[in-house]
Amino acid sequence: MPSNSLNIIWGIGLSILPYFILAFIPVWDQLRYSKKTVIFLASLCMVLNIVSVILIIAWVPEWDRLRFFHSVFFLLLYLGVYTAVVQGTPSKLLFVGFLVKSYADFIVNMAKYLEVSFVIDGLKQVYIQTSYSFYFNLFQCVILMLTYPLIWIFFRKKIGQVMQTHNKAWGYLWIIPMVYYIISLAFGAMKVELIANWQFLVFNMVSFFGFYLIYYVVIEMLEQSQKNMILMESNETIKQQLLFQSEYYKKFGECIEETRKGEHDLRHHLNTVLGLIKQQNSQKAENYLCQLLGNRLSISDVIHCSNDAVNAILGYYANICKQEGIDFTIETMVPEDLAIDQTDLCVVFGNVLENALEASRLITAGKKTIKLSSQVIGNKLFIAVDNRFAGEIRKKNGVILSQKRAEAAGVGIVSVIAIAKKYDGEARFETEDQLFRVSIVLANINQKKVSEIPNSPVARGINNKSCQVEH
Repeated sequence: MPSNSLNIIWGIGLSILPYFILAFIPVWDQLRYSKKTVIFLASLCMVLNIVSVILIIAWVPEWDRLRFFHSVFFLLLYLGVYTAVVQGTPSKLLFVGFLVKSYADFIVNMAKYLEVSFVIDGLKQVYIQTSYSFYFNLFQCVILMLTYPLIWIFFRKKIGQVMQTHNKAWGYLWIIPMVYYIISLAFGAMKVELIANWQFLVFNMVSFFGFYLIYYVVIEMLEQSQKNMILMESNETIKQQLLFQSEYYKKFGECIEETRKGEHDLRHHLNTVLGLIKQQNSQKAENYLCQLLGNRLSISDVIHCSNDAVNAILGYYANICKQEGIDFTIETMVPEDLAIDQTDLCVVFGNVLENALEASRLITAGKKTIKLSSQVIGNKLFIAVDNRFAGEIRKKNGVILSQKRAEAAGVGIVSVIAIAKKYDGEARFETEDQLFRVSIVLANINQKKVSEIPNSPVARGINNKSCQVEH
């Protein structure tokens, strides 16, 4: 059998490495530092843990009395390193950290039960309490091999998704796995006679699976809450879309009526201009023509792109901006035959323009500007919106907060991010010199590729990674 020092190294490696991997599965794309730096810090913590156990065992005969303090100290160290190297809400990271710890404690308790039972009932020997014995480490390996694949899937599929949700419940959800950790500390203080009882096995398994059932239910509730929030936003968007369409057709009808009236009065206008020219009064003729052209509603004021749904939204906001003195520039190319759902397009365009409009209304000094650009390049739709703003953009842990609801993430931004992910794209947000910039890319898989336009300013906003947002 391996020496005592090798057993300690083996045992602590089993107690740390698999769980570090689990903890970073949901947040691997949210690291503050490089992956090499994170791996180095994790390795440093593991070495420090191994050395501390070896030295304590060598210098302190009554090692068991220090187990509690040693466990708490290194748990706090690991949680501190975890929250330091990962971008995210601390309460979410604490939830994941204690969740991983609860799984680790379950493995330890099960391995301890099997070790005690095997030595007493299998080997018919007197059990002697040792730290990280060969049999204890062996049973840890066996239990990990049986359970780790399922826990891996759980963390990758469920925890990874729920970490993207925004809910006030995150502020206290971490307490649930912390309670299991406190219970596990009580398990560690039990005597050998109690650990060897079958009741210990049953209680350990029931408590672990019971807590994980609670985690699963809570995660499902958070995901459903997120879906409901997005559904409410979609319903609101549909209502707005009806309003946009009504305004669009109203303005289009006015354009047609103006054109019909203009054709009817064209002969009279021409006679008037001809009379002014004969009187050699060119200035009055010019003024009369300018007046006619200025009063006429142009078709370009109605049609901004070939997609009717998006065009209705653009027309609605263009009309509002014109009334409120906001310089709204539109450079869009949104085809009618996009594979992207019309409702999702309306959510994206409606939310980013609504946010830009609200920001412009808060400007009391200086020019109010909104610039919208969109372009289909290859099989992707690129959208960029720039607008001026006054004051400061409120953020919490990298997440942009709503201007309407205190300490809550902006629903519109959450919806845009969700739709971008739905279409294998991304949404980024950046502020610079009182300029708020949004860059969105949506994959259009079924759309026929158009010629690449490498110099497109819309595409550059995405490809150059000029702006970022945290999930």
